[in-house]
Amino acid sequence: MIYDYISGKGQHLRLPQPVSIQIDWEEDSPAASFKGTFPMVDKEFFGGKIQVTNDSGVTAFIGILDEIRTFLGNSAELFLQARSPVGILLDSEAMPVTYPNPSLQILFSACAEPYGFYLSEKENEFMKTSYSVEKGKSEWQALNGFCKKFLGKTLFADGWTLSMKKSKYPILILGDNGQKILEEIRRQSIYQRVSAVYGKEQNNWKLMEEDVETKSMGILRRRFSADPQAALQKALKKEETVQVLCAGAVAAHPLQPVWLHGESDWVVSAVRYCLNEQGESTRLTLRKEKLKCG
Repeated sequence: MIYDYISGKGQHLRLPQPVSIQIDWEEDSPAASFKGTFPMVDKEFFGGKIQVTNDSGVTAFIGILDEIRTFLGNSAELFLQARSPVGILLDSEAMPVTYPNPSLQILFSACAEPYGFYLSEKENEFMKTSYSVEKGKSEWQALNGFCKKFLGKTLFADGWTLSMKKSKYPILILGDNGQKILEEIRRQSIYQRVSAVYGKEQNNWKLMEEDVETKSMGILRRRFSADPQAALQKALKKEETVQVLCAGAVAAHPLQPVWLHGESDWVVSAVRYCLNEQGESTRLTLRKEKLKCG
């Protein structure tokens, strides 16, 4: 991997071989994160970006610096922390306002375009019902909330481009004739299950979704949500997971389909790449793709 610092003026600085690296990609977070420790560099860092390029010349990560720390002791080290560009939309608060006849283009122009983002879709249909952005909502929550409520889709971020189209990746084969697995941990997190989810109907909370199987297990756990079906699905997908550890840098992405020991109903939920004194490794968290409710 090659690590570059890019200043606000676009100047590139090749960083020395790192002491340690951790890069995380998760399906539940639109922003990837980077943490890197390097030998001290004779340069003042302020703002800018971090770019990681793999051995094939492909950009594996690019993000905006969030934190810079220097350590002085037996050795002098520089710690850099960054997140992919969509972190800006997660940090920035959206203007509280009610849109009488909202459209995707109106929300995008208000919530993301001013920060330099692009939208791959050209949808500009005006909705017949209003859409309110409450105080405290982030720009991402306001825009993604509109997409879910009116278009029934989730927004994805790839660098500075936003899209409602999920990227398509080839099937990742793990075990058997595929990527060698060094360690495998299977986990059944029963505490994640939810028996009932309530939603609002005419300003009153009403039972909207119920998991009969969970209730039959003697588990009574409820949630209140603006999107009851999504809340129940989120609880179910976190119940059964598998963590696999592989040597080296594995090219994997959240929501990528996986064959695990010949089973084809798995997808990648999270990816963690690490580099330290023990070498390179990639830890993948997998979950079941096909979920059943009721």
